[in-house]
Amino acid sequence: MLNKKGSFRTLFPREEYLFIVTRLIAVVVMIPWVLFNPYPDMINTNAILLILLAIAIHLSIFTTRPRWLKLTQQDLYKITFGFDIAIVSLLVHYTGGLYSNFYLLYYLVIGFSAYNLGLQGGVTVAFACSSLYLLMNYYQISEQIVLDLTLRLVIAWVYAFAIGVFSKHIKHSSNKLLNLLDILNERTTELERTQIQLETIYETSRSLGEIHNLSEVFVEINNIADRILGYPMSSILLLSENRGYLELIATVESGVKKIFKNPQKRELSGLYARVIDSGRTERVADLSGSDNHVAIMERTKSAMIVPMIARSKIIGILSAESSKVAAFNDRDEKLYSILAASAGMAIDNARMHKHISDLTVIDDLTGIFNYRYFVQKLEEEKRRATRYNLPLSLVMLDLDWFKKTNDSYGHEIGNIVLKEIVQVVKGCIRDTDTFCRYGGEEFIIILPLTSADEAQVLAERIRSQVEKHDFGVATGVPGLKITVSLGTTSYPENGLSPVELVQTVDTALYRAKGSGKNMVCSV
Repeated sequence: MLNKKGSFRTLFPREEYLFIVTRLIAVVVMIPWVLFNPYPDMINTNAILLILLAIAIHLSIFTTRPRWLKLTQQDLYKITFGFDIAIVSLLVHYTGGLYSNFYLLYYLVIGFSAYNLGLQGGVTVAFACSSLYLLMNYYQISEQIVLDLTLRLVIAWVYAFAIGVFSKHIKHSSNKLLNLLDILNERTTELERTQIQLETIYETSRSLGEIHNLSEVFVEINNIADRILGYPMSSILLLSENRGYLELIATVESGVKKIFKNPQKRELSGLYARVIDSGRTERVADLSGSDNHVAIMERTKSAMIVPMIARSKIIGILSAESSKVAAFNDRDEKLYSILAASAGMAIDNARMHKHISDLTVIDDLTGIFNYRYFVQKLEEEKRRATRYNLPLSLVMLDLDWFKKTNDSYGHEIGNIVLKEIVQVVKGCIRDTDTFCRYGGEEFIIILPLTSADEAQVLAERIRSQVEKHDFGVATGVPGLKITVSLGTTSYPENGLSPVELVQTVDTALYRAKGSGKNMVCSV
């Protein structure tokens, strides 16, 4: 059986070593036989010496295998068997012919050839040996030696047949055993690799639960899919709040990782829909026959989609894709499922942590930031404005006659009015502005990079929009109108500290309220 390098593999000691040792033993036996032969007239000493020299040269070439000898091991064996047949035949001829005991070396040649070349090769060598043995010594054949000669030839042929059959079966068994060993080695290597990956995923996935930032969770999931699992393409898709579609949150393709600030919408159909509906992994070896599945990667041929589950509820999926057919196996499915389970819990934990964090800074009624967050944010913006000499303004607003509204229509209507005010104001300010509920019916807005004049323009726009707004639609009170009074102040014109800024803007609001309400005052 050939290995990757083109040489033969075997369970037994390499034949060439035995091959060389037996020839060395034969040479060692021949030398004293030549030197101390009691019948010197029966041998040709010069011929024997030339034969020994030829054997020595052959052994040297066979052992060292010079680079110029561009032969495979099997070809070298075939040439060697031909050489052996000729050498033994000459040796027998020059040491007594049919009466030479060196004919026994034929059996050595036949045995090696039958084992190495198989039954057909062994029989061919036996035929060549028999033919040369008879042709080179035919003149010595007589009635006295016929029986002995026949026995020698029969033994040679039987020996070739027996060794050939034995070689066939033992090589067949050897190949089967070697194949089994190869499979066992592959399985062992695969198990070891899987075990290492499993341990790595378990350790890494466990660290996912310690990450409370959702974006960082997505980054770490991408890292695991790319660095540990080594998938060509992996993506994170989360179910929308109404569970009507999927949002593509993050991808990693050929080592390039992306986190989308504006998640891409994906239709809940095909394999995605089946995974969401069944809660089971879908692994497709060839997507060419799947018309209703839209892959994320353009050249996708195979895909594996695993559900992410948290608290017995599917929150999204992990999708692995490859440009190769049948790129994913059972081991990949197992590893990806482990990652999906950990990812689902990590994403859910991060969401819960964000929700809990939001509860500490978000006003329950209006959904905007509360006073606690306002204090922290104002400190930050004040430091930034001071460090870089940037303008900073505050706008404080208060609902006019809000107590009368509550007394007339009830606190429930009053709460609806507060929510409507928030929506009107949100439509007037920028994303970079911080809108907070200061307390009761008072609100305050932090305006970074905003001068005093710009703050007054914004305040007037808010006042005007509130005045125009029909609060009767949301409250069910026809014709309900609400107005607000606003105060503004700016840094560095007024105040040296956050506390002083708040005091100043409060003073401005007080002036607006005291001057007739539904107006803007600046200090």
